[in-house]
Amino acid sequence: MKQRTKRILGLGLAAVMTASLAVGCGSGSGGSSDGGDSDDVTTLTWYMSINPVAADTDMVIEELNKYTREKIGVEIDYNVIANPDYKEKMPNLINAGEYFDICFTANWTTDYLQFVGKDAFLDITELLPEYAKGTYDFIPQEVWDTVKVDGKIYGVPSYKEMGWQGGIVYNSDLAEEYGIDMSQVKTIDDYTEVLAAVSEKSKAAGQDVIGVSGLVNAWPMAAPYESLTGNSTLPAAAAVPEYNNFADMQGEDVFNQYASEEYMNYCKTVYEWNQAGYLGGDPVNYDTDTANRDNDFNTGKLFSYFIKNAPGNVEMMSETSGHGVGFVSLMDPLFETSSVLSGGILAISSASENPEKALEFINLLNTDEYVGTLIRHGIEGTHYTEVGENQVDKTMGGTLTDNGYDYTYGWQFGTPFNQKWDISYPENIEELFQEYNDSAVISQNNGFSFDITPVETQVAALTNVIAEYGPSLETGTVDPEEYIPIFLDELEANGAQELIDEVATQLEEYRASK
Repeated sequence: MKQRTKRILGLGLAAVMTASLAVGCGSGSGGSSDGGDSDDVTTLTWYMSINPVAADTDMVIEELNKYTREKIGVEIDYNVIANPDYKEKMPNLINAGEYFDICFTANWTTDYLQFVGKDAFLDITELLPEYAKGTYDFIPQEVWDTVKVDGKIYGVPSYKEMGWQGGIVYNSDLAEEYGIDMSQVKTIDDYTEVLAAVSEKSKAAGQDVIGVSGLVNAWPMAAPYESLTGNSTLPAAAAVPEYNNFADMQGEDVFNQYASEEYMNYCKTVYEWNQAGYLGGDPVNYDTDTANRDNDFNTGKLFSYFIKNAPGNVEMMSETSGHGVGFVSLMDPLFETSSVLSGGILAISSASENPEKALEFINLLNTDEYVGTLIRHGIEGTHYTEVGENQVDKTMGGTLTDNGYDYTYGWQFGTPFNQKWDISYPENIEELFQEYNDSAVISQNNGFSFDITPVETQVAALTNVIAEYGPSLETGTVDPEEYIPIFLDELEANGAQELIDEVATQLEEYRASK
């Protein structure tokens, strides 16, 4: 399976780099038309979700419009709304028939699949190769597959890291001080010995360091599975052969991950950790207070926490935490449909009067280095200074402390590979992305999107049950041998099997249609 992914980022980055080298303030990229004169400029209405809304947004959009008018005969009427307001307002605008050309969508805001089903977004399958060729060519087919509905494409996904990777970030200075070899950690069970050492050594030094937090996110990392509903907490999973998990579920395409041996074993392990005092006082509340967690990690009061990692993350943490930071991977990255649907998509309204121009603009966002840098970092000399050929410094060498515009990574705008990177990222950041994406496992049901409509009632009830039992079980707060049977009974009573059966039916139909 890994061999399938070896070509993905290499091809993507090669296309982006080629485009980037060819672009500056006055040059073009694949798929764009020649510039238009001032009397023939198309205005595109773009609704965007981003947090926070930068103070100098209007200034930056004015600069963007100067460029796009000349470049492709387009200017942007930019309507940026901070979440959670966007989550409420944009669906209302769509449902009311408000005109727009482009909008941001995902599975967590202005739900992509829901509004495709309402015919709100345009089928751009045939338009992409002509009007956004640069973008169409460098985004891998596996990524395009995730946004297809009945074989058609209704949005341009943000192509960044392929999938998600679970693991543990830790204080490498403390690990060295305590003589802990983190390279020996391959699984959750391996970490018990590490936590015992941290407890013993820190207490001997009068520190009493908390061993680990972030357990509310850790269960899917302990035994990775494909989330067939797009929501990893709902009881409808598929095994991923590359991970060698869920042997007790073999023969079942769709199963309840909470009824597995892996879930019981994970909950037993973290329960033992909590009983031994490795998790601090109140794991559930401590895990949800990320500001307190991050402060404790930076000051050395917390040794480690579970995290979904991304390329360059550890290097940036090392720069800001005040101590060395290491990362233990518990899995190769997993790429599944929800990886993209949760990562952001730009869709074109089915009522757009200028879909070709809208695609040309989206193409610039994804392939033009000047546009990619401007929309993320603002205006050179006002919001940043260039550092070398490929980086920017938003502090202008430490002289600028109040930056009026900065979105650093800026995944919301499209692929991040067409920008000059902020100096907070390592110089080899794109190599790190390539290594990450090369190692990604592509789920065997990639492209399958579940329609919850037939089981909305069950999903709502199951969500409540999981919220009641999951956090306490998965943070080691309660005895799993006592509470997992109760949890499973509640799941069954509230429609778990009905959900699993519906997922299985839709999955079978999806496979038959391929």
